[in-house]
Amino acid sequence: MRKSLVAVIVGFLVLTGLQAMPASAAAKKPAKVALVSFVKADYDRKSNRTSLSLDWPDARHAKKYEIFVSRYSSMKKAKKYVQKSSKTRIKKLIRGKDYFFQVRGVNGKKHGPKSAVVGRTTILRPGPSTGLMPMRVMTYNVCSRVCGDNGYPWISRQPAVWERATSSGADVIATQEADNLDVLPGYTLAVDFSAKQIWYNAARFEVPGATTPPVSFKPATDPVTKCRVSSDPAGATGEIFLGRHGGGCRYAVWAELVERTTGRSVLMVSLHTVTGKTKASADYRRAEVNHMIASIKQVNAKRLPVVYAGDINSHRETKPSDSVRPPLHAVKHYDAFDLARNVTGQHQSSYQGFKTKPVMSVKWGNHIDKVWVDPWKVRVDAWRNFERLGANGNRAQPIPSDHSPIVVDLRIG
Repeated sequence: MRKSLVAVIVGFLVLTGLQAMPASAAAKKPAKVALVSFVKADYDRKSNRTSLSLDWPDARHAKKYEIFVSRYSSMKKAKKYVQKSSKTRIKKLIRGKDYFFQVRGVNGKKHGPKSAVVGRTTILRPGPSTGLMPMRVMTYNVCSRVCGDNGYPWISRQPAVWERATSSGADVIATQEADNLDVLPGYTLAVDFSAKQIWYNAARFEVPGATTPPVSFKPATDPVTKCRVSSDPAGATGEIFLGRHGGGCRYAVWAELVERTTGRSVLMVSLHTVTGKTKASADYRRAEVNHMIASIKQVNAKRLPVVYAGDINSHRETKPSDSVRPPLHAVKHYDAFDLARNVTGQHQSSYQGFKTKPVMSVKWGNHIDKVWVDPWKVRVDAWRNFERLGANGNRAQPIPSDHSPIVVDLRIG
């Protein structure tokens, strides 16, 4: 009688579909993991190894995550890590090497689609640890004249440029395409030539022997190119002739800045290399950077730490080549993005045009606006894209420039 009753109940459950299902059968497939971002990096001086910290949005239905790490962008020979959290720290990585990552959600036996591949170079060197002079640097192509000629009047954008500069807390600001930028509230102009400028916080820094405005000597002019080719060899500021190509005479500017309280100095450079994606333009950029490096070597008799900042019109996905990277690496200068302990806004490209919705890049972060430093002399604490975004995630109006400002926190050793 008892067995008959049990059989009836089981049969009823089967017929009505109420029989318990295995947990794995009920699991739903996780959604695809969205964009993975690098948020922190570190360098262990004892082991001479580095680490990278990643973060990503929670994927729907994911109970845990698989993180794939490879030295190849194809993700071959990838190592797999598993954890429950939607963030991770990968340790014991080789310094100064490229690593690539993918993440996917897991729910029981169900696996979601893998995220897009993202890449990051580990910190090459930890930077100095003693006698550090903090300095916040901004580089900003403000497009003060050219963009005004294309329907974005400078008079309406200039206050927004001022807001980005003053709210950044930067000690030094390198500007490009700054033909019409005559005033930057709270800052003093060190040098201004060929639409490149260097501004500084006069409460912290000074230019040795400078007056306001800066005084320059009468320059020489090359009879063939008709370009100005020299600056005052005894001065604390000047310009660097980079060659005549890409439609005109090309220059960078430089200034020696001295910290008032300590007397310590740094050499700051603002540059803007020629634009274009052809082999010829890549060759021009390489030639410009080589000229710049050679010229700075001549004027930097004191062997001061040098910080290069500007719009270099090149990034890792530039075709045919990222031509400015090799010559700068040859003189021990590296992209501050690759050396930064903390990173904000990695995927938001620094060239935006005047699009309202931010232009996003995936694998490397397509930043053509860069700061280059020597990691043997300079520590990079933070790098961030300093674009102002509204509550909806779009660029705040009025849009100041077709470029986003990049801000880095340095410690000069």
